[in-house]
Amino acid sequence: MAIPVHSNPVGVGSVADINGDSDYGSDFSVGEEQLVEEILANLASANTTKTTDTQPSATAKTPARQGHDGETRAPASAALARQSSHRAGNSPRLTQPLPAKTESTTTTSLLEQGIVSLDSVRYPDLSRALSDLEPDNQSAHHELPATEEESDTRTPLQRFRTAPKRPFTVSDFAAGVWCELQHWYTLTRLPGGKKTVTVAMKGGSRVHQSLEDEIHSAVQISIASKEEAFALRLWNIIQGLRTLRDTGITREIEVWGTVEGEILNGVIDQLSHTSPNASFEEELNSSASSHLTQQSSIVDYMGSSRKKVYLTDVKTRDSDRLPTGKAVTPAKVQLYLYHRLLSNMAADKLDYSVIFERYGLNGEARFSDGFIAQIGSLHDEVFYDAESEVEETPVERSSPDLIAYRTISQIIPLLKAELKETFPLGPASIGNLLSVEYRHRSDGRLLGNNAFATDEEGIDEYMKWSLQWWRGERKPQGVSIEETYKCNWCEFAEICEWRKDKEREYLKRKKKGKAVFKPV
Repeated sequence: MAIPVHSNPVGVGSVADINGDSDYGSDFSVGEEQLVEEILANLASANTTKTTDTQPSATAKTPARQGHDGETRAPASAALARQSSHRAGNSPRLTQPLPAKTESTTTTSLLEQGIVSLDSVRYPDLSRALSDLEPDNQSAHHELPATEEESDTRTPLQRFRTAPKRPFTVSDFAAGVWCELQHWYTLTRLPGGKKTVTVAMKGGSRVHQSLEDEIHSAVQISIASKEEAFALRLWNIIQGLRTLRDTGITREIEVWGTVEGEILNGVIDQLSHTSPNASFEEELNSSASSHLTQQSSIVDYMGSSRKKVYLTDVKTRDSDRLPTGKAVTPAKVQLYLYHRLLSNMAADKLDYSVIFERYGLNGEARFSDGFIAQIGSLHDEVFYDAESEVEETPVERSSPDLIAYRTISQIIPLLKAELKETFPLGPASIGNLLSVEYRHRSDGRLLGNNAFATDEEGIDEYMKWSLQWWRGERKPQGVSIEETYKCNWCEFAEICEWRKDKEREYLKRKKKGKAVFKPV
């Protein structure tokens, strides 16, 4: 994957990332994930115990403007607020309200069952709650008894990414690029296989939330089943695609697909019609083959459909410096995979029934009346226009079904139509120039970006190599000697034998080097 990276710093020079700022992991939302897991666990518990508490009503609001008393009754102007926000370029984002806690502690959460991916659950601003979350005191270096590690002969894939646990995420493979061994330690030695929450991670989460709030307003939606939880994710994609077409930009678009036979899920930070580096793109186009040049001219001739969609991943940093070289590789892998998954969805190559099966979803399970009413208040097409209905039998006429989307299976054709409208040329509507945008963690100001071309062969090669470890065909690998600076931010550095071996190797080489150049 030796693709040239074009850096566009804003007011600073582009230098090597050796200043003590970790590029990988800056946009984590681990603390938020923990809260969402609690939310969904409480929901599952409430469903199991069949509580009779009334679910909160839908509420239209902007996350950053929270601060009132937690009132969740839907105002009469909820639909109007959605329309006004849309005209202002701020579209609704569906989220789940925090249900009341129950006493039951025996129910397996939806997350543990692999029903809801942590990467894509929508929720209101959690910055105040996150500020109260301090990392727990970790036990001495997260040591586990050797017998516990040695006794489990299952592969990492079997242990951590096989049903009922969640499928692979794009972050799994980006983490492997940063340090495969660190990811292994995280999965095996930390609660829930999640990184310890840090101040930097909280700061990155706040920046991401702020950026999303610029595009979408949050709307709380009550859910009563795992199918309704998944339907929220589908409606969020649909709304995001519409926002892209209307405003030229959208954020937080979820994608699915299969890579090397494994289901993969991810959330793209940003899609827009603006090229991240027009001059670099022109350079790439000029060197393209005559076939691609001819294809490009055809696209240009087709008017508005020639608008390409560009993918951007957002990273936050404590330093004003932009990373270069191998420090950019994790983000490159993320974007390569996002591009692959989105392209396949745009080409209508995704078998959604396989996704349903993996999450244990019933595609024909009907939504509750309350859920339909909430979604219908935001999306008019949920209800048919009775006057436009075709002639019905007397029985049907007496009680017509005016609801168009009662199940997740019924939403899929609408999602496909939205994808077709957004990407009229299929994968050709998606730009091959990808971008990593860097923002300062303290205030979210733009620092610059790195732009690079897609690399289909490179990502194929990497995925095959990475899956060898996941499938137990080889041991996890740590960083090279040149990348041991990464260990400065690793909580497993003191117990990592790979690091100790590399240090001994480095000292040995250094000693030999001194012997060679020793004056006579």
